[in-house]
Amino acid sequence: MYKIETAAGRVVANDTQNSVAAVDQAVVSLANLCASIVEVSKASDLPIDTAQTALSSAGASLAKLIASREDMSHATREMIAIQKASNLQTVSFGCPGGFPSARVKETAPSAQVA
Repeated sequence: MYKIETAAGRVVANDTQNSVAAVDQAVVSLANLCASIVEVSKASDLPIDTAQTALSSAGASLAKLIASREDMSHATREMIAIQKASNLQTVSFGCPGGFPSARVKETAPSAQVA
């Protein structure tokens, strides 16, 4: 069983929540940018290829952010596994977006925490 100080657990949980919120906000912002590029191009009656490079670049960034969001999901699940293998297993820090305990695998973490 890992021994983790409660205050340290709270810091990690808070940082995780803030990170997930930041990635989510970035996804929304880039999705809005993609939509805005299309709307402005259409409203300005631009030829389809005029803003295509900008749209493609913004879309590629959006895809990368969505992949980053998935990575954060995996990291969060891993931290929950670490918590469940620690003295803080009964402490609820409030997972980002909530991971109902029924969905969380009851597996040992893949890496030990020092």
